[in-house]
Amino acid sequence: MEGCPDRALDTHIYQAWLDPANHETFFANACQQKKNIAAMEAAFGPIIVGEWSLATDNCAMWLNGFNDNLPGFPRLPCKYVPCAESYMNDDNYTQPGTPVDPSKPIQGPYGTGMSGPVWGLCPVGRDWVKETDPKFGLDYVHTPAEAPPRHDDTDAVMSALALKKINAFSGIGHGFYFWNFRTDIDEPHWSYMAALEKGWIPEGNLNSDLVNTACRKEDAGDYECICKRDQLEANVQNGVKAALNAEDSTQDMTYVDDLHGDDLFDEADKQFNAFWQKNRAIGATCDFGGIATLAEVNVTYAEDDDIYSYYEVPEDKYATLKLCLVLVGGLLIGGLVGFFVAMRVNKNFNKSVVRRMKSTRLGRSMINNKTFRSSFVPQDMNYEEILGN
Repeated sequence: MEGCPDRALDTHIYQAWLDPANHETFFANACQQKKNIAAMEAAFGPIIVGEWSLATDNCAMWLNGFNDNLPGFPRLPCKYVPCAESYMNDDNYTQPGTPVDPSKPIQGPYGTGMSGPVWGLCPVGRDWVKETDPKFGLDYVHTPAEAPPRHDDTDAVMSALALKKINAFSGIGHGFYFWNFRTDIDEPHWSYMAALEKGWIPEGNLNSDLVNTACRKEDAGDYECICKRDQLEANVQNGVKAALNAEDSTQDMTYVDDLHGDDLFDEADKQFNAFWQKNRAIGATCDFGGIATLAEVNVTYAEDDDIYSYYEVPEDKYATLKLCLVLVGGLLIGGLVGFFVAMRVNKNFNKSVVRRMKSTRLGRSMINNKTFRSSFVPQDMNYEEILGN
């Protein structure tokens, strides 16, 4: 491009079309983009990331066209939220097809796939869940699209992912633009304003320490590429052979066919990680056809040095007080229920209570009250005899 100084290259970097994986894989992929941008800058000139988002799935409605989708997408079931009102409607105009009819399923015409309103609900990105197994971190793949109560980790994952992407795009290239500024549906993965309101994207200075250190662990290679333990052995064997072939195509690989179970998976861990560590700087991914994933190396960091702790659920200062109130309330309600049952069922208990009550003016007035008698006095008890004693 000699003699063409006024040029720039626009590149679009998305993760929405990647295969499902744990959040560590998406983190590493985001940070890895700085190397790709640097390589393009060196070869061509100014690079601008003209489009990027926080989506890690293909669920957003009409992402691949009106009522359409790419074959095989979305990879996993999507989350649904109430469809938004049309921003074009007013007293003088109603946009055709709006408002969305909540009494109808998805309506045609369709393209090669399907994406659209269903019973008044529109598809949006899946929730991230808290991982129960940090080593493999595949809960995201196996859980429902909407995280169960107290297991939603979306805010933490998205906040960390945004910092890592900004770190990659801002430090090397010549600018970046989030796609899109705003969406009709509540879809912060694709809406800059919604992501900003949720705290996923930081406000103010994008040259802060949070941004500048966001990719520290990824840049240092504090991850290892390992084999997923729920994969078919034939696929794992082929993956190991592919890693060995990339290293040296002349070496003997027949031993791989004799490996099974833990021996096979351990060998896969070894070969996958060796390949990824050697080639990650030039764009290699830890995938191997979907049978591998990234896992954080067992290293120790200070709590405030972990970018994943950027978003934390605020501590409830009144949690102890709330628990005490619940316990006291439970005891009071249980006591009242027990008293009522005993008064209705146990005649001796009832007589004892009534005799104590008749010794006070308030007690005598309560005993003579019709509501009290209808609630606490069994029909076969003669209160007049009790009061006369």
